[in-house]
Amino acid sequence: MGFLDELSRKLSEGVDRARFEAEKFQRVTAIQGEISNLRRQVDAKRLEFSDRAIELLRAGAIQSPTLAALLREIEALQASLTLKEEELRHTQGQVFIEPAPAPRAQHVPVSVEPPRLATPEPPPLQPVAGGKTCPSCGFQMPQTAVFCPNCGLRVG
Repeated sequence: MGFLDELSRKLSEGVDRARFEAEKFQRVTAIQGEISNLRRQVDAKRLEFSDRAIELLRAGAIQSPTLAALLREIEALQASLTLKEEELRHTQGQVFIEPAPAPRAQHVPVSVEPPRLATPEPPPLQPVAGGKTCPSCGFQMPQTAVFCPNCGLRVG
């Protein structure tokens, strides 16, 4: 048998296996659907049966202490369920309320003036001989000055 024949045979087996698995999946899914449908029908009939039994028990047509005890438990559970449903509706209806902004306290800085460090004062300006006089303060300044070194007036 040649390489291509072997490859063809393996490919055919793979296709057959995939077809089998797909059909099996369809059968399993169909059976699971039927089982689910039957369970729903059983649950519906049980509910119908229990509702009828409750009606007969309340009407006094059935005298059974065990059924009466079960009925009381069912009624207690239904009351708890009703309370929880109301609590849920109340909780779902709650909304967040933004808190009102707190009144802002007025900030008045209180400080003590820090002690001044002793800084050496610059030496006083000395008038320059043979210069020009500032018209504002009368300071003698160099002939080339544009600003008075004493008062800052523009003179040039």
